[in-house]
Amino acid sequence: MSTRAALAARIADLPFGSDTGHRVFAIDTSDDTINLAPGVYEAFNDGTVKVYARIGAATAIPADKASEEAGQFVIPPGASVTFVNDESGDGTLHAKTASGTTTLDLHRKPL
Repeated sequence: MSTRAALAARIADLPFGSDTGHRVFAIDTSDDTINLAPGVYEAFNDGTVKVYARIGAATAIPADKASEEAGQFVIPPGASVTFVNDESGDGTLHAKTASGTTTLDLHRKPL
């Protein structure tokens, strides 16, 4: 099993417990940041708009057929995604909406 597959399996099996954390991050169409402790995060977008997120660098909404935005991911409305914030970067999550406002619930599981 590859390291990534092993980590993914561990993340899926790791329940929330007394050593996990929860933060709230209100965002809008301007790039905003929140500093995060290392860990595996489940980010839930409780709004009705798409969120662009990136660790360690400002977000950008890519144009059609433009070059990729390395390290960036999308959190669809009403959905959650899992991402890893390891100790290799500065631990800053950048995020902004495509339009309007929303709130992300960030749930941390230790690595």
